[in-house]
Amino acid sequence: MSRLTQEDVNFIENSLSLADKVSMIFLLYGHRNPQYALQALTVASKAISEETNFLVDWMNYVHSSDWEEEILEALTILQQNLLLLRAGFDDEELQSKYFPQTAEISFLVHPMLKGLYHFCERLTDEDVQRVIKQFPHSTESSLSTNACMEIALLHLMCNESIEIGSKRSGKECNLLTLTASCKAAELYDESDFLRGISEHFNRTIPKPHPVQSDANTTNPPVCVTLKPTVCESLSNMPSTNDASKIENSSTTSPIDVYNFNPARAGIMLLVNQFHFHLEPNPELRNLLPSKPLKDRNGTELDKNALMNLFSEFGYELILEENITHHQILRSVQQVVERIHPTHCSLIICVLSHGQEGKVFGSNSIPVEVKSIQQLMANERLTGKPKLLIVQACQGADLQSAVPVPGYEHDGLDSAERTASVFMDFLVAWSTVPGFASVRHVDKGSWFIQGLCTKLRQLYRSEHLIDILTAVINDVAGKRGYGNECMVPIVQSTLSKKLYFQT
Repeated sequence: MSRLTQEDVNFIENSLSLADKVSMIFLLYGHRNPQYALQALTVASKAISEETNFLVDWMNYVHSSDWEEEILEALTILQQNLLLLRAGFDDEELQSKYFPQTAEISFLVHPMLKGLYHFCERLTDEDVQRVIKQFPHSTESSLSTNACMEIALLHLMCNESIEIGSKRSGKECNLLTLTASCKAAELYDESDFLRGISEHFNRTIPKPHPVQSDANTTNPPVCVTLKPTVCESLSNMPSTNDASKIENSSTTSPIDVYNFNPARAGIMLLVNQFHFHLEPNPELRNLLPSKPLKDRNGTELDKNALMNLFSEFGYELILEENITHHQILRSVQQVVERIHPTHCSLIICVLSHGQEGKVFGSNSIPVEVKSIQQLMANERLTGKPKLLIVQACQGADLQSAVPVPGYEHDGLDSAERTASVFMDFLVAWSTVPGFASVRHVDKGSWFIQGLCTKLRQLYRSEHLIDILTAVINDVAGKRGYGNECMVPIVQSTLSKKLYFQT
């Protein structure tokens, strides 16, 4: 990667709009000297048509070898992609390095300033004025009627109405005044967003370790995590023997459980395909199956079971029915883009016909499941569990039950056929590759009905992987009229335990 010179910095600064200059000053100076940041903004606002040099001043001010990286991270957060390209930097490399759309993750820019910048971007001009009207009178009266939100936040920092905290000194952030102002302005989603980023920041502050008698013992490394403690995650669960066993386990660490809150569970996209037609585009005819796909009778029962269950878990439900292969991918992309930093997870369920590693659109054109996963592997979902549930055949053969003394399943037998190589992913297929999936026209599919039943029975005491193990055992024990059987398969890179709550 190329290096920034003072001339580069001057070029970058004077290529920015006034609004972007405000954001840059906010991100770079906000935690160091908010009073000076306000002064710099006053100068910048009066020199709209003139060159400014606050970035060059900042280079000399910080006296740090990381100044270049911090400027690049701030510009990436501002999505100054074209400007970065013109300055000779690889835009994709910077995007993958700094995760600009993930409010909770930052490197050199103060994490609370990054989160507050994202908060500002969520607000309309009308929202800003509504929030400012709820500020303490001394702060509101010092702001102009057209003040932007970053300037308003700097005023709150200067008079200590809000505190952004410091990991180095172990000081927690405090955004209660701002959160209360958002609630008073009836901006409840923004209030939840602020609470989420402040809770995350405070969780990552190193806690003092108990004094040990051995004078030569050093403090263990601090583990920074986005997740709450086990007690926090399980505090709302009904008390059961199994749950208390989990809580009291001496081997359970604070990073073992994903954060899950029904109030912000996330989004579940349900793609339910029950009627199929032949794609009329002659250029796609070679992708059509050899025989027309039959209607999927009984899928209505699966749809209702999934929607009822996951609505109780707090998910926002999005239902798409009988959509083409292109529409499947577009729907996934749109849902991913709707995920907020405060959401806990994303679930996508696809109920359709299928081939090995593929599901069909309503136009009988297959979609690679890997393509769906690649869309889900978005940086805004970093650290959040991403669940993909597929009820579809993976072939035409039926499995037959044979008398064996025991049953063991180790997943796929080839690394090349692993469906997921991304962190915090879980893909649950209704059947193993090469075989058909059984669906009863009056009772629904074995897999989806078993999944919903076991989740209802066990979610209070068991995490998702253990529940899916019970589903596999249950479904594998079923027999059709011709002694058919079916074995679901689960592929997981989940790094923690996932407990659902209602």
